[in-house]
Amino acid sequence: MFQFKSFFESIFLKFVGILIALTIVDQIVTSMDITRSVEYFFDLFYVLTIVIFSIEFIFRLIIYRKIDFLLCLDLAVLINEIIFGIYDLRILRLFRLFQIFKTSKFLVPTNTLLKTIVMQRNALLGSQLMVISILLVVSTIMHFLERTSLPEQFGSIPSAMWWGIATLTTVGYGDVTPSTELGKVLAGFTMFVGIGMFALPAAILASAYYEEIQKRNFFISYEAIASIPLFKDLPMGAIGKINDKLDVRLFNKNDIVFEEGDDADSMFIIDQGEVQVLLDDPVVLGPGSFFGEMALIASSPRNATIAVTQDSKLLELKQSDLEELFEEHEALFKEIEASVKDRSS
Repeated sequence: MFQFKSFFESIFLKFVGILIALTIVDQIVTSMDITRSVEYFFDLFYVLTIVIFSIEFIFRLIIYRKIDFLLCLDLAVLINEIIFGIYDLRILRLFRLFQIFKTSKFLVPTNTLLKTIVMQRNALLGSQLMVISILLVVSTIMHFLERTSLPEQFGSIPSAMWWGIATLTTVGYGDVTPSTELGKVLAGFTMFVGIGMFALPAAILASAYYEEIQKRNFFISYEAIASIPLFKDLPMGAIGKINDKLDVRLFNKNDIVFEEGDDADSMFIIDQGEVQVLLDDPVVLGPGSFFGEMALIASSPRNATIAVTQDSKLLELKQSDLEELFEEHEALFKEIEASVKDRSS
C-alpha cells in the first residue's frame, strides 16, 4: 500500500507540475493578439485547469491537513480565477514548480538558493533595515539642501527618496540630480555608501549558499569515493575513473528509488542518508552500503523495492560503466560478487 501510494503521488505531482507549466505558457500566449478561433481553445483549457486545480487543492487540504505558504498562494490564485478575475495570477504557481521538481538535478541548486534565503532571512532583513535607514537619512538631508532650487524633485522627503533609491542602488537614472555643490557632494558620498551596502547582502547569500552547497556536496570528491568500502582496494587511477562515471542522485524521505520488477540498468551507493529494502523482513542500509547490484549481475528484474527513509544522497553507477570497470579491475567484481552471494544466502 505504501509503495502504491508513493508511486501514485509521484506520478500525480508530475502531472500537476506539467499542467502548471502549460498554464504559464497559456498565460504568456494569451497576452498576445490571437484569433478568435484559437482563443476559444485557450479559454476551454483555462476553465479545465481551474477545475483540476480546485480538485487538487481540496485533496491537498484533506491529505496533508496543514496550511503552508504555497497552499495559501494557490488559494489566492483560485479565488481570483473563480470570483474576481481582475488580473491573471497564474504565474504565481511558478513557485509550486520548484517544490514539485525539487529533486531534479536542474532545480536542486535553485531550491538550495531559495532555502539559503529563508535560512538567512534575519541577516538579510538586518542589512536591508540598514539600507532603509541610510536612505531616509540621505533623502532627508538632500531635501533640505535642494528643496529651494529644485522644489519639484526635492520638495518633500518622499520625493527626494526616489533620488535616494536610484543613487544608493547605483542605478543612476539621471532624471533627478542635485544642482547645489553640497548636494553633489552628498550624492557622491551616497553612491560610495550604496556600493558597500548592497554588497553586504550579496556577501551574506554567497557565503551561506557556498556552505549549503558544501553540505549537499553535489560534486563527488576523490576522498569520498575512496572512503566507500566497495572501492577501498582499488588504485587511485580507478578512483579517478569512477569519479567520472558516478552520478549524484538526491532523494527525499519516502521517495522510491526503484520498485520490484523494474528493469535493472544501474546500481546505487549510499553516500548520505538511509534506505530500506522492502522485503518480508525489511533491511535498512546506511552510508557506505550499496544495492541494486544483484539484478545487474544476474541480468534479471529488480527483486525488491527500495524506499528512502530519510533525505539521502545516492551515487548511481550505470551498468555499462560497471561492466567496463569489471574488465579493468577484477577486485571490484569479486567484491560485488561476494556481496551477491552473501545476500542471496
